This record gives sequence, structure tokens and C-alpha cells, in this order.
Amino acid sequence: MDTTTHALAGYMIAKTGLTRDTGKWGTIAGVSAAIFPDMDLILRPFLSVEFTLKYHRHLTNSLFLIIPFSLLFAWLFVKISKVRRFWTFFLIWVVELLAHTFLDLITSYGTMILSPFSDYRFALDWVFIIDLFLVSTFLFPLIALHLWKRKGQTLARVSVVLGALYISLCAYNHSWALSLAKSYARQEGLVAETVASVPQPLSPFRWGNYILTEKKIYQGFVNLIGKEDKSTEEGNFLSRFLPRYQPISRIRYREWEKFDTSPWVEKALSLEGVKTFYWFARFPIARDRGIVNGNHRVEFFDLRFGSIGGRRPFLYVVDFDGEGNVVFQGFL
Repeated sequence: MDTTTHALAGYMIAKTGLTRDTGKWGTIAGVSAAIFPDMDLILRPFLSVEFTLKYHRHLTNSLFLIIPFSLLFAWLFVKISKVRRFWTFFLIWVVELLAHTFLDLITSYGTMILSPFSDYRFALDWVFIIDLFLVSTFLFPLIALHLWKRKGQTLARVSVVLGALYISLCAYNHSWALSLAKSYARQEGLVAETVASVPQPLSPFRWGNYILTEKKIYQGFVNLIGKEDKSTEEGNFLSRFLPRYQPISRIRYREWEKFDTSPWVEKALSLEGVKTFYWFARFPIARDRGIVNGNHRVEFFDLRFGSIGGRRPFLYVVDFDGEGNVVFQGFL
């Protein structure tokens, strides 16, 4: 989940009555705890993308470290604020850190909740990483809270309930979309290693279905409540973006070969940077792009993230010279 949503959710959770007799310092503690696990992003301009992929949502999202972090920051807030309510500050941090971890867990990015003992990336795939509807469940009550301050606690509780109900809707829709992918795999007799349904932008009813087999990945987009969209792929972004989400009766699956049969791809797969990419990616594709700018290029991308305006996010590239030496390796 994006940091803005975390901050809004943290503020509203704090205002439900969690802060008790800590006053403004309780609210500050609540928002601080809500965004604390994302503090590593401050260093993003100074770090490589590989480093960010490997360590974002790592230790700061660990379930094992919630109690130690909460004890530390509760003590710190008592010292700074002079408000001697250690256990109230402790409770604020525990609740807000749990809420942050849960909001990250429901996206498809992957969260290492068992670090440092495991680097497995858990993902429930319920909500898109930036969801305007979820943001609205916190933002509009927040505006109302400042207009009707006497109803602040009630409005905050309503906000949290609305957020929970929306997430529940997304969880239900995810289960629905996932059942469609599993049904297709059974009908086609596919031996699936992984079947997943990933949330898509702009609607809780649009999903990307993925079926991972030994040699191929099957990808299909569905709008659970939509009718057939016959828009062309020309025009603005939405007119190109929306048509790929078809109603349940017309969902189509595209087949992707996981690897190009190329010695250049095989050579690139042995590199540590590529191994890191494969650790992060859930539906990786490897392509030999031939000669690009005088070098032989191999590209890796994750179908989970699709493409935006023809550009693929997290596109990993390895360029070899004529003698097979690596001249460039990294994300574009």
C-alpha cells in the first residue's frame, strides 16, 4: 500500500479512541507508527532498485519485530512528549504497525512478514497498491472530522468500518476471480504450479488472472460485473486500458512462453542480479531482444505488473558485448 494511504488510515485509527489520554502526542505517535515501516523509501534515491526490491517490506514489516519496535518507540515518545503513558503509546504502536502490515499484505507486491527468519514474500492479492476507493474511505471522513469535531471519534470509527467493508468486498471479488482462473486451468487440463488473481487499477471488479505451468504462463483479464467493451486500442489511455477487461463469458487467456530458447538467455540466468529479479518476480518472462545499441540484449519482466503506455515497470536488462561480457545489467 502507498504511504499516503497508510498515513490516512493511521490517523483515522488513532482518532477512534486508541490514543486515550495522550492528546495530540497520541495522534502523532499513531501516524508515525503507520508510516514507520516505509521509512526505508526515504533512501530510495540513493540506493539501487535491486536493493529496494530486496529490502523494502523486510525487517520493518516483520511480525517478530512489532513488539520490540513498539517498546522502543513507546519509551521514546514518553521521553519526548513528557506524557507518562508508556503502555498507551505501546498499544498505539502495536495496533498501527499491525494495521500497516495488514494493508501491505493485502496487495500483490509481497511482504516479508517472517523476516529475518524467512524472506518469503506473502501476498493476499486483494487490493491494488494504490486504490482510490480505499483512500476515499479514510479521506472523506477525515474532511468531515475537521468540520464536525464533536463527532470526531464516531466519524473515525465509521471510516475504519468502511475501510474494512471495502477490503472485504475486494477479498470476495478476489476469491471469485481466482475461481475463474482455476476453472479455466481444469478445463484446459493445465498442470498448474501457481494460480493467482491479481487486483488491477481503478476498480475492485477488474482482475488479472495468471496460471503458471512448467513452460508457459497463461494471462487473462476480467471485469466481474462488466459488459463487453468494444472500444478500440487507439485514443487516450483509458480507451486502450479498459477494453482488455472483458466479462466473465468472454475472458480470453494469452499464452506466454516463459523463456526464449537462446544461449544468451541461459547465460543471463546465471547472473546474481537476474537471480534477485527471479526471487522478486512471480510470473517472470525472459526474452532475447537481439542487437540493441550494438550489444546483445536479454530482457526480463514480470507479467504481474503488465505494461503502462508500452513501458514495462521493473524491466530488467542484461547487455552483452560481442565477446559475451556483461556491459550493462540492471533495471530500466
